Formats: sequence, structure tokens, C-alpha cells
Amino acid sequence: MSNHLTLLRTNHCREATLVESAEKDLFPLERDTEQAKTILGRAPSKSLSCLEFDPLGLKQTYRDEKTGAELPVFAVFNLDGSTHLHAYVGAMRKTSYGAALNLANHLPFAKTQAFVKSLNQNNLKAWRVATICYVLLAALAAVAIALRDGPQLLNDAVLSSPHRVPEVIFEVLGVSGAAFIATLLLGFLLTAAIVNKLFPPKTLSLTATFDGILPKETRVKALRTRDLFDNLYLVVDQQKRWKSDFLPVPASALLDPLLIGEKREKFRSRYYLIDQFELTSAEDYLAAEFLCDPR
Repeated sequence: MSNHLTLLRTNHCREATLVESAEKDLFPLERDTEQAKTILGRAPSKSLSCLEFDPLGLKQTYRDEKTGAELPVFAVFNLDGSTHLHAYVGAMRKTSYGAALNLANHLPFAKTQAFVKSLNQNNLKAWRVATICYVLLAALAAVAIALRDGPQLLNDAVLSSPHRVPEVIFEVLGVSGAAFIATLLLGFLLTAAIVNKLFPPKTLSLTATFDGILPKETRVKALRTRDLFDNLYLVVDQQKRWKSDFLPVPASALLDPLLIGEKREKFRSRYYLIDQFELTSAEDYLAAEFLCDPR
């Protein structure tokens, strides 16, 4: 049993009431009929007592002893999604997940980012120096172009048509601005190539893998409640189990996950604890589901 998951359930769940709509007992074909509208208007709402889960509990981290990286204690999987949870953490960005894996956005990868940033100090310093240099060079190039072409344009304007002098000034400024932008873009591309060649940036790639079978009782609960929620998640204890380019390949065992349901309400999501269970081995699952009782 995972002590982390037990404490997560104890400290970050509170009593709540979930309202179950009578609509779920009707087939989609029935729901738009007048008869269905009458039934739904008169049917009493069913209140279900449950535990609401606070996703702030997922903010827990642990420090890897060998590298010093601060990694999330937990990993999150969507019951209708992939068996792999991938996270890519760079010095200036971290992984952001879509609607189907919204709960995973509460995992504290921002703290992992501080570790990655320390690995990229040389790259970041080189970028700061290079940025100052290429901006100065671009500005000097723009000024040089203006000094080269501007006097001649102004002289021609004065000799041919004095009233065109303001127009020519704006034209000179336009030439200088275009030269500045073009030089800036070229300098940026060259700088990026040089800096990344001399000081290659490092990105931490983390992977959590789910490899298990839900027990029969938990599967029944998930199937019974899936119409109430937008997504169903498994929260697993991932401490010392992340697979990474920088960290040693860990053990793959998963410990008594939490089954969490997500219910979206306007501008926020609420999460509810459905079950905590121990994963079933393939042999136990086959014996429980498919073998006949000889008696």
C-alpha cells in the first residue's frame, strides 16, 4: 500500500454532494422528445454522497538523491487515454496538457523546471550576451544604411522638389527600419545556430507508464459513474519510478491507485474520489472473470 496515496486521500478529500441528473437514464434518442422533457421536469434530482478531491494535493514533490531534481510524487492517467504520461521540461517551458488530461496540469513540473534551468546556465548566459550583441549590431547596421542612403535622397529632394523633403525623411526612416528588422532577424537566426551549437540546450524528458488491471469492483464503479463525469483518471504513486534521460531507469510497480472523476462546471473543474484499490494481476483477473466455479 502506498502511504502517499493514503495521505492524499485523507488530507485532500472532503465530504461533498454530487447531483445526479435523471437524463442519464434515457437514451440519446429519447432525450429530445416532449415526453422526455416532461419526465425530466418532474423527476427529482438524485443526491449522491461522495468525497470531493482537492487537486492541490498533487503539488507534492520529492528530491532525487542522485541528480537533485525535484520531481512530482504522483502521476496521472486518463482511463480512456494512453498508458504513458510524457512530460518535457525545458529551461524556459514545461509540459501543458489538454482537456482530456486536465488533472495532470496540477502536477508540479514548474519545480522540476528550476532543476533543468540550472543545467542550462551556460546556454542561458550565452543567449543573454548574444542578444545584446546582435541587437547592437543590427542597430548599427540600420544607422549605417541610413547614413549611406539618406544624404543622397535628401540632396536629390532638395534640388528637385523642396516640398518633398518631409516625405523623403519618412522614406529614409522606412529604409532604416526595414534594414533594422531584416538585420535583426538574420542576426537572431545566426545567433541561435551558434549558441545552440556551442552550448546545446538540455530538456528533461520524463515518462510514467501504467501497466496494470483494475479489479472487478473498481471497474464496476468506473462504468457506473462514467456518465456523471467528463473524464476518469487514475492517480498513482510515482516516487522513484519516473523514467528519464537524466535519471536511472526505475522499478515499474504501481501502488494502489486512486480513481478520480472530473466534472467540469463553467469555468472550473471539480474532482471526486471514486475508489482506491490495489491493481490486479493478469492471473487473478482471468481467474475471477472467466473461470467457472466447479461446485
